[in-house]
Amino acid sequence: MESQEPSIFLKPIILKAQAEHGSEVTRRFAMNRVGRMFAAALQDRSIRLYAAEDGEEMQKMQDEFLCTSLAFSPKGDILASGSVERVVKLWDIRTGECLGTLEGHEYPVLALAFSPDGNELVSGSGDTTLMTWDLENQSRLHHLKGHGFYVVTCDWDPQGNRIISGSVDANICEWDANSGEMTHRHNEHRAAVQQVRFSFDGSQLASGSSDLHMILWDSSVTPMKVEHILQGHNTEVRALSFSEDGKYLASGSSDKTIYLWDTEKLAIQGEATTIGGIDGIEWYPKTSSFLTADDTGAIIRWEVTDLAAAIAPFENLLNEIKSTLSPESRNGLVQKFENLCANYDEETLATKKIFYLVWQCKRELGLLKGTTRKT
Repeated sequence: MESQEPSIFLKPIILKAQAEHGSEVTRRFAMNRVGRMFAAALQDRSIRLYAAEDGEEMQKMQDEFLCTSLAFSPKGDILASGSVERVVKLWDIRTGECLGTLEGHEYPVLALAFSPDGNELVSGSGDTTLMTWDLENQSRLHHLKGHGFYVVTCDWDPQGNRIISGSVDANICEWDANSGEMTHRHNEHRAAVQQVRFSFDGSQLASGSSDLHMILWDSSVTPMKVEHILQGHNTEVRALSFSEDGKYLASGSSDKTIYLWDTEKLAIQGEATTIGGIDGIEWYPKTSSFLTADDTGAIIRWEVTDLAAAIAPFENLLNEIKSTLSPESRNGLVQKFENLCANYDEETLATKKIFYLVWQCKRELGLLKGTTRKT
């Protein structure tokens, strides 16, 4: 894996603040296909829909049981939720009404994914199995058996013919979506597989595990083949998501770190830290930004920008201060510095390279505590 200095700056915009009460903690998280809204299942057993642009709450569905999985229909009209009640519920996102309940699992439903056409749904459960469902008739199609422990993640191939699942048994399984038969089993991970995610075009799949590794798979072939193994996180990899163009893979972990990987260079191009461990990542379509949900309840939008462009204003101001500072110009330069800082949030100013430039500007201007600038 190529090692190089990060070139991407991840600018945070908080859409849902850290929870002040335990009931507000985000348990599960998902975004709809067009990127107009996201859903968050909270500890108070509610499922809420928010505008993806500004985080404004749009709808609230109240359940009697804790939600353990979420997925939006690609048709955009239904949100599916799994719960500790061992069932899948289908919600009308416009009215907030429950349209139906799918029963059959014997343990909580821990993973959900819709077929590309939105006509079917796959659910994975703590009972070690998956089930596929016909949504028009709200009936079970196939019962997928083969894992040895909890099924905690699944995804449906964008081509429509294959389902991929990951389990606490450390295995990834490929299933024929039409017959429900397992076609291949992969045991390259050494610990629980926390997430599997297809790229938008289906040519790649990423898997993240408690073994600290991520695997990039060539999923254009059957069975899938390992292309690359990535490692950067210090604890389990909980969340993965590809950008729409496939150029980047965002990863999140319980180590409270987000990495942005270049899928061609296989290098970390951007990184950021959060207060809580990352539980979910979703890319906005057709934009250079993605959302994260963490275990403090916060949901943050990260703008992917060129690092050089983010630090250039501070470098330019520092050079101006060094070349023009005088007793007569100091007040004007201090005002320029304060105006520049006001354009950035605290998280941005705390970024390593920007923090150092801010510190240098303060030193030159004599703004550091206990120092006086001589001119």
